[in-house]
Amino acid sequence: MESRSVEELQQIAVDVACFLHQQRAERIRILRVREMLQISSFFILASGRSGRQVRNFGDAVERHLKPLHLPRLGIHGRDDARWFCIDHGEIVLHLFDEESREMYDLDQLWAHAPLVEVDFKALATAAGEQSSTTLDSVD
Repeated sequence: MESRSVEELQQIAVDVACFLHQQRAERIRILRVREMLQISSFFILASGRSGRQVRNFGDAVERHLKPLHLPRLGIHGRDDARWFCIDHGEIVLHLFDEESREMYDLDQLWAHAPLVEVDFKALATAAGEQSSTTLDSVD
């Protein structure tokens, strides 16, 4: 298994977040959990409006990541797609419908984890899109 640097893993996480943004996911956040967990470096949290949309996000991300040969260690919740968790070891995706995101509240549980800044508005402008997505930014 190929070992990747933290910088490379962060770039993959940012790429996935941008991909999710293009797919119209909402409330996208990247949390750097490396200093808190020995088993993972980044959590990506994102929301969809329905279970079907959440499932589609997860399936699309898996196709998007395939060329990177990032090993998948586990997948949970695809069938009901209220909380669809895709574990790639160093990067774990948590895709929720809105009700499940509020109920499990990983945003609050991991509130002490540093956020990785992604300027979706700048990316959308560069791509010629208009975006009203709220930005999460931390140093």
